[in-house]
Amino acid sequence: MNALFITLRAVHYATALLLFGELVFALYVAGPAFRGTRTGSVGENFDRRFFKVACFCLGATIASGAAWFVAAAIAMSGLPVGEAMARETFGVIIGNTVFGFMFTLRAGLVAALGAVLVVMRRCNDDARRSRLALVAMALAAAYLGSLAWVGHAVAGDESEDLARIVADVAHLLAAGAWLGALPALVFVLGQARMQDVAAHAARRFSALGLTSVGVLIASGLANAWFQVGDIPALVGTDYGHLLLAKLALFAAMLGLAMVNRGISTRPMSSEDREAQHLLRRNAMLEIAFGIGVVAIVGALGISVPATHQPATWPFDRTLSLDPVQQSAWMQLVVAAMGAVACIAAITVLAGAVSRPPHLRIVAVACVVIPVGVLASLLAVRAYPTTYLASTMSYDADAIVTGSALYVARCSACHGRSGGGDARSPPNPRLNLNDRVPERREGDLFWSIAHGIPGTPMPGFAPQMSDVEIWSLVQYLDAQTAAQNALAMSDRLRPLLPVPAPDFTWEFTGRQQESLRQQRGNRVTLLVFYSLPASLPRLQELATHLRGYTVAGAVVIGLPMPASPAATALDMRGDGEAMLALANSAVATTYLMFARDARGADGSVPAHLEYLIDRFGYLRVRWIGVPEAGAGRSAEMLRQIDVLAREPPRALPWGHRH
Repeated sequence: MNALFITLRAVHYATALLLFGELVFALYVAGPAFRGTRTGSVGENFDRRFFKVACFCLGATIASGAAWFVAAAIAMSGLPVGEAMARETFGVIIGNTVFGFMFTLRAGLVAALGAVLVVMRRCNDDARRSRLALVAMALAAAYLGSLAWVGHAVAGDESEDLARIVADVAHLLAAGAWLGALPALVFVLGQARMQDVAAHAARRFSALGLTSVGVLIASGLANAWFQVGDIPALVGTDYGHLLLAKLALFAAMLGLAMVNRGISTRPMSSEDREAQHLLRRNAMLEIAFGIGVVAIVGALGISVPATHQPATWPFDRTLSLDPVQQSAWMQLVVAAMGAVACIAAITVLAGAVSRPPHLRIVAVACVVIPVGVLASLLAVRAYPTTYLASTMSYDADAIVTGSALYVARCSACHGRSGGGDARSPPNPRLNLNDRVPERREGDLFWSIAHGIPGTPMPGFAPQMSDVEIWSLVQYLDAQTAAQNALAMSDRLRPLLPVPAPDFTWEFTGRQQESLRQQRGNRVTLLVFYSLPASLPRLQELATHLRGYTVAGAVVIGLPMPASPAATALDMRGDGEAMLALANSAVATTYLMFARDARGADGSVPAHLEYLIDRFGYLRVRWIGVPEAGAGRSAEMLRQIDVLAREPPRALPWGHRH
């Protein structure tokens, strides 16, 4: 089925590109080139060829489109061929899917285009025929551009739909204007008796191609941003590999086009048949490469975009700024090398050293050598999993699972809190709190799974599953955040890198919510209580709950692990609206961020409160039940007001990637 889809998509795209390109060539290139010249039978031959090609394209695009629709109906419905082709199935697809709606719209466009071409063929008035050609080109552009709605451009974040579709439409039209017009150029260049016309056509096509290439590059970069995202996804996914192959063919086409532009822009005599032959040969090679590009486009259309695939890094090195950030002298070297490379590159581009040749070589070397030095300085060890994103969320459940694994597998060497304090004296090389923040999630995964050669660190795969290893990675991240939380207090300070683990809770009679859902909207006051010690504080919060809501905060009350849960009978005012149900892992996880309050016997505080800002960071922490009249609510409301007015910042969930 995949091979069938790829073939049908490739044929459909190719015919739509060719139909639009033929009309663009006829209006923008052939018309001006033939005007005022004695083309004779050659002009008639061009017209006959144009309508033959247009007729072929109409037939092929209708047939491939219908076959594509049938194949899609079978894939969508999961029914046998006979049942999938039933009227009821077709009606559901046409009436309830974007693909079906666009199929209907495109069928109307191609029917209208066919009718206009028939009228054009029978029209003998040149002025009217030109107007009809403009209408036909507009319909062909709409027909080609509408393919953007049956591809990846409509399968993503709704807020980016317009940008993705505009980029895809521009990409399709630019490809049609260049690649789709190449066969017509080959025909004109093959007319040996029309050297003047061929030279004129080549120059006009060169300008058209230059504009098309600019649009292709700009729209291609935009599409890559949406569908690929970054270099690891480009070189480490199946979608990225297809895109690289497409880029290689595009580069070959671009090289041939640059050669042709150089030939077409130089003065040529009317007898310069050798140049005309070279132009035609290169154009035919461009067509061959273009067919490969269209075939790859057919495959890309049924491939999962790289942004939704795990990226496997194929090299044993990658680039990182970490080595530079840790060394002042390396920062000076990098700055010097970068300055030399930039000056040399500007000099080369400005053409100031085009003569003599040896100066040009020196300038190029001054670009290449510093770039090589920079690459060697920034190169660090990489693994196949280096750019993988964790399959486990940074949430309470994963952290508690990882905590148990850490105690069983890691604490004997790295200590209870990851500080390397399992040895006496503590071993700095075993201090995870210093090493974890410097490493990517994928690097941590690889080290845990396969160990670290030359060190006592063993590999834990396959004894531990991938899910368990990723949970352990999330726990290590939480350990790092807990170390940063040591600086937290009951006063609002500048942002600390202490991301709050996600969790879900439920108020009585209401739907389940998550901390992630609050992002960008509300400040969260998270209260962990113990009964009966916390009861006066809970009653005070219940009394002021409406004030917290008006200030833009949600209050979530959860019991400590060893405490019974409070009930509405214990409260007054709106207290029931702040008592929540949640997994016990939530309290266990958030106790990690109050480690300085633990006693020597390992006891935990009876009461704990956190303010979490709208972007998921722990900002303020109160430990212990406040004394009567301490005014904690007034201070909280003031701090909530400050947090509610803070400007947006990056979100912590998935904070490593």
